[in-house]
Amino acid sequence: MEKKKSTKEVLASMPDCQELIDDLGLELKKKTLLECFEEVIEKARRDTEYGRNYGERFCLDDKLIAAKRFELETIADAYGINERQAALFAIIIELTKGDDVNKRTISEQLTTSFVSYLSFEKDLILLEKMRLIKRGSWGVLRIPEEVTDMLRDNKPFRKPSTTGMTTSKILSIMNRLFNDINNDMGNLIMTLEEVDDMILSNPDTSIAKSADFYNILRAGDKINDFVKEGSRHDYSKSMNKNERMLFYALIYNYDHYNSDDCEWWDFRNYFTDDEFDSIQSEYKDTRLMLQKMKVIEYVNNEGMVVKDRFRLTDEVKEMILADVGGLRDRTPMAGLIEYGTIDAKALFYDNVVKRQVSSLGSILSKERFPEIREMMKSKGMRTGFTCLFYGAPGTGKTETVYQLAKRTGRDLITADVTKIKSYWVGESEKNIKELFSKYRRCVKESKVAPILLFNEADAIFGIRMEGADRAVEKMENSIQNIILQEMENLDGILIATTNLTQNLDKAFERRFLYKIKFDVPSVEVKSRIWQSMIPDLDEEHTRKLASMFNFSGGQIENVSRKKMVQSIITGTEPSYEEMVEFCREEMIGNNRQTGNRIGF
Repeated sequence: MEKKKSTKEVLASMPDCQELIDDLGLELKKKTLLECFEEVIEKARRDTEYGRNYGERFCLDDKLIAAKRFELETIADAYGINERQAALFAIIIELTKGDDVNKRTISEQLTTSFVSYLSFEKDLILLEKMRLIKRGSWGVLRIPEEVTDMLRDNKPFRKPSTTGMTTSKILSIMNRLFNDINNDMGNLIMTLEEVDDMILSNPDTSIAKSADFYNILRAGDKINDFVKEGSRHDYSKSMNKNERMLFYALIYNYDHYNSDDCEWWDFRNYFTDDEFDSIQSEYKDTRLMLQKMKVIEYVNNEGMVVKDRFRLTDEVKEMILADVGGLRDRTPMAGLIEYGTIDAKALFYDNVVKRQVSSLGSILSKERFPEIREMMKSKGMRTGFTCLFYGAPGTGKTETVYQLAKRTGRDLITADVTKIKSYWVGESEKNIKELFSKYRRCVKESKVAPILLFNEADAIFGIRMEGADRAVEKMENSIQNIILQEMENLDGILIATTNLTQNLDKAFERRFLYKIKFDVPSVEVKSRIWQSMIPDLDEEHTRKLASMFNFSGGQIENVSRKKMVQSIITGTEPSYEEMVEFCREEMIGNNRQTGNRIGF
């Protein structure tokens, strides 16, 4: 069938039509969009039997379309709609006057029955889908501001393409769509359709990759045309529409409100009554795929797990927001020490420890570490590096970690064990998860992976209790199980120090790739330490002090500091005999072991 010609095409094909044009009252001059809208509205108003005396009345019939075909074709071409929809669109613009208008008012002012008004339903659906109008949950209509803003400039609004979007753009549009719903000016079905469409059309974005990874919305699924096929979907692999809507709403809450603690009432607007009851019931029975896939988790409130409140897990949020900076907590991580602020110190070891520390420093260097990780990854091996420094107190374990960080250009994150442990039920577990989650974020955001330090790790890496029935024992075991799992999946560098290896659980021992024992230094090493800390001591006296006192490096440093304080107070350097006395005072630990009680 031959395509029907437009008025312009018909008239343009006629050699001499000026007289006919004048008789018909037609104009061939170019008209603006605003002029076309004005003429359509005036014609629709004049053709009503009531006229202007009885308020706004409009007639939308074939007579109007025939009389204003040129103007309606202009509007239709500009917006990608047909002439009937163009007429309806023009009348709605006039009726709303920048505000809301309900279905009853439209029906009355179109001088038609409500049943007849329903014949426009498909047209309204298309106008809504093209974002030319908004319809609220109670049938209220509104013209979006962006549409009127464009029309003011005599430009048509066209729904932007969903391809070529970034995660940031998708989040921005999601915020607008959910804001509309919360303001009773959004359509649930169309909101879901539009978000689905954006995600499926932009598979390389972090939000789309997350949706695909967790089977929220799989890349192979399609969206049927809403106007032709109704609200039905053709999703063979994705979660059902209720779970997808909940997932999108959780993203909206986190992105828009920065809220990470949701309860069911927060999502009431996003479901029909039946849908809301259904998804709540499935949640209570832990039957949601969002639960089974560990996309959501229960919220911990003041140490108590509250099952009616939930959130996206940090892992999921990190994946979703990877393109826009990850988790929204941009505050510096607690315990973060920049490597540039660490003072360089000379450390002295026995030959074995020296070789091990030197080797580890070479492995962790900025030049070698990426290469080593890539090679391990290619062989299917874990790429995380875990190290245990153990031995007597004061032997340089902690300082070695600091100097390794300094030497390799890596920031240092110190885990505060006292803040991890809490007497609140579930709080300690939450704290340890949060620590590792933030560490992963730091690794992703840093050019050079930082070192995570657990100092005096025996307080948290201790032997697990079998058959634990007390709350404290259960908490300890739970923390340790979380740490063991995190060590398995580590994508960074973890170093733990401990003085009490006998308290270390065997499961932890197996997970440390490198283990370095720090013994009390030999006489030779102690002599070098004495010399480095007190340069004005001659070789004979340093040798004597090293032989007389079985001191660690930390104890030697204490004596050195006391010597400096004494010299400042008296104005003279302490004698060798005074140095010996300082050393005897430092032996407080030995005195305690012999039975002398110090303190209270």
